[in-house]
Amino acid sequence: MKLLDPSQIAVVLVEPTEAGNVGSTARAMDNMGINDFRLVKPCQYFNAEGRMFSMNARYLLHEAKVFVTLDEAISDRQIIIGTTAREREKIKKLSNLHDIKDLFKGITPETKIAVVFGTEKSGLRNEHINLCNEWIYIPTYGKSSSLNLAQAVLVTLYEFSKLYNTEANQSVEMIEPASSSAIEGMKHHLFEILDETDYLHRSSKENIWSSFSDIIGRAKPDERDVRMIRGFFNRIQVTLSRYRKAKS
Repeated sequence: MKLLDPSQIAVVLVEPTEAGNVGSTARAMDNMGINDFRLVKPCQYFNAEGRMFSMNARYLLHEAKVFVTLDEAISDRQIIIGTTAREREKIKKLSNLHDIKDLFKGITPETKIAVVFGTEKSGLRNEHINLCNEWIYIPTYGKSSSLNLAQAVLVTLYEFSKLYNTEANQSVEMIEPASSSAIEGMKHHLFEILDETDYLHRSSKENIWSSFSDIIGRAKPDERDVRMIRGFFNRIQVTLSRYRKAKS
C-alpha cells in the first residue's frame, strides 16, 4: 500500500489577491497530479492573467470550488495542514516541510487531506490556523523567509509527490481522524457549555478556542471519539438544565 496518493489531497487558497498566483497554483497542481482545487473568497481569477499563468492547467480554474469560509472548504477533510512562513505562539507543533512524511504515518488510503495557504500579503490568520490540525513551514536559507504563494504551493506539492511511490509502514497502527466538520461541531458544543456556565465571561474566548483547537489538533480524535465526547457534553447540558429547573 502506498503512503500517499494525489487523489487524497486538496489544495486550498484562502483569499488570494493575484489572479496570476491562482493560475500558477493550478499549473503546479497539474504538474504534481492533484486536481482538487478550492478557493476561499478569491479575487477575480478567471481573467487573462489567471488563464495565462495556468497554461495547460486552465481546466483546474474551470473546476475550482469556491467557498465563503475556510470552515466550509475543509468540512470533508480529516488532515488539515496549515502553512506558515514563521513561528507563531499559537502553534505548538510546527513541522519542517522536509519531515512531511512523519505527518502521514498511519493514515489510510481513505484519509482526506487539505493543504491550506493564506493570502499573499499576510498568510493565514489565527482563525484559519485554529481550523488546522497540522502546521508546516518551508525552510529557507537566504535573507527572505517567505516565498511567492505559487512557489510555496509547488515546493510543498513536490515534497508530497516524493511519497506517492513510498510504501506505507504496515506495522504502524492505521488512524482515521474525524472530519473537520465533526471536530468543529464538537468545539462549538464545548463553547455552548462554557457559555452556559458563564466561564467565558471570566476568560478570553479567543485564547480558550485556540488552546482547545491545538489540543484537539494534536490528538486527532476519530469519529467514535467525537461522538463519545459529545455524549459527555450532552450529559453535562442535561444536568445543568435539571439544576436550573430545580433552582427555579
